[in-house]
Amino acid sequence: MRNKKSTKNKVEVTERINNLINIKRKMRDRHILFTDDDLESIDTQTHTQWSVLQNDQFAPSYVSISHVPSGLYEMKWNSQLQSWVIAKQALNIDELYELPSPEIESILSDIKIFWRKRDTYKEYNFVHKRGILLYGDPGCGKSGIIQLCVKNLIEEENGIVINIKEDDDFKAFVEFVPTIRTIEPERPLIVILEDIDSLAGEDRYSTTKLLNILDGVKQIENVVYIATTNYPEKLQERITNRPSRFDRRYEVQMPSRAIRESYIKNKLSDDDLKNINLEEWLDSSEDMSLSHLKELVISVIVMGKDFKESLATLNALSDKPKIKGGKKKTEIGFGNSNN
Repeated sequence: MRNKKSTKNKVEVTERINNLINIKRKMRDRHILFTDDDLESIDTQTHTQWSVLQNDQFAPSYVSISHVPSGLYEMKWNSQLQSWVIAKQALNIDELYELPSPEIESILSDIKIFWRKRDTYKEYNFVHKRGILLYGDPGCGKSGIIQLCVKNLIEEENGIVINIKEDDDFKAFVEFVPTIRTIEPERPLIVILEDIDSLAGEDRYSTTKLLNILDGVKQIENVVYIATTNYPEKLQERITNRPSRFDRRYEVQMPSRAIRESYIKNKLSDDDLKNINLEEWLDSSEDMSLSHLKELVISVIVMGKDFKESLATLNALSDKPKIKGGKKKTEIGFGNSNN
């Protein structure tokens, strides 16, 4: 029994040593990318090398890598380093699939061609960047399209994605993106600007910074900007009507019958499909967003509720909620003060 345990320990030690040797080899070769498995073998608590400072000074440093793993990242402030860092976010792209939508096909095709044309852009002295603006009603599938673009970049281009969700994220990106490009100048990059109207609406100081990133003095190369908005009318024309900023604009409409059918068939098992009236689902979900359709699937299939009851509940969501009965006098609350 001891021999088996000892053998197992030796195997584990050998594997760990081999991993460390492999990591050291990759550190010497800037063209080899690290995987998540590689990073799990790195001791992030121990200094392993020296950082070269000014005036012939040297500081202890942790393990460094030349390329971060492909994936989705957000900007974070590291108080210990007193610097912005990029933090990898959890991302499940295994279940994503391409819906039969002309917009999706056009967007993915445009981006795939763009990544292949880097040398051609350089030949004609153009900055290798692309801007895509998606607009449409809430829940119509804009986020799903972005996820498909992210999946394509990670799986086929080994790129990284920066997610900008609010004004502070955008300010961090403006400050830190030169550092990203100094370390990895050729790395394919997608920058997500969801709800761009909240970042660069009318009379917003951030609009100027955004324009500088898109086609001004701070623009970078090898990047695709993908922005979304539910309210395109709030955006200034200098953002929406300038090809050098957003080269393609796509109105993402409510899902067609074919898209809804594809969504339902993808989400439901074969047994589920046998137990429902698919035609009734498709007829009843006319003008529904993908978000509403998702909730219908959850309510009926996952929660086991009645189809017609679930449908009525979803349709009622379009009614603005109101407090019934009007105002009533009460002895509790600030409004009761006689002072």
